[in-house]
Amino acid sequence: MSDPTPPPARDPVRVGIDVGGTFTDAVAVSATTYALLGQVKVPTSHDHADGVAHGIMTALRRLLDSIGVGADDVGFLAHGTTQATNALLEGDVATIGIVGVGTGFDALATRRLRSLGKLRLDSGHALPVRYAALREPESPEAALASVDAVIAEGAEVVVAVEPFSVDDPRGERTVLDAAATRDVPATATHEITQLYGLGKRARTAALNAGVMPRMLQTADLVESSILKAGVRAPSW
Repeated sequence: MSDPTPPPARDPVRVGIDVGGTFTDAVAVSATTYALLGQVKVPTSHDHADGVAHGIMTALRRLLDSIGVGADDVGFLAHGTTQATNALLEGDVATIGIVGVGTGFDALATRRLRSLGKLRLDSGHALPVRYAALREPESPEAALASVDAVIAEGAEVVVAVEPFSVDDPRGERTVLDAAATRDVPATATHEITQLYGLGKRARTAALNAGVMPRMLQTADLVESSILKAGVRAPSW
């Protein structure tokens, strides 16, 4: 006669994965005691056909195998990466299309942002900036024309910039909507910070935009790797 007592529930596992420029590290800890259960290190697979996803899959599988648990035992997974930092250090950033919104003094202020193209990254590369003006922010057609103008000059990501958008972001949102119709990643200065200071907001938004395509790609690869490994736990 079999023992009717069910086996004790397995202690859930929390996993952390970091994709670095050289190595991908994975660690596992107990979700109840936070005791370290295991850790592995594998080379980051930049040159693999699946990109960094291959290294993530390899690290996760080795980690789970080494501590004797399955994907269903993972209760939480956190992911971090230095991809953005590495991209800025190496000058590996996307071409940025700045759409300056406004008329009169606002137009003059945003036009000066062309000078962001003179910024030098640590690698010595200049920040690749393209610029177009939007004088009719209430017009979706005009916004689309401005977005198309920077795309035609090679922009891979769009930044909407308008003085005082922290108070009224409608002009910047018009640019975001236009970029969405072209399926181009976009950000706006009012999304970055609610602080005044056009220059600081614009520089921060431009740097954010420069790494955005790479980070979106990395996020997609991480998500697909985790799902392929059978992990259905919440991830951050």
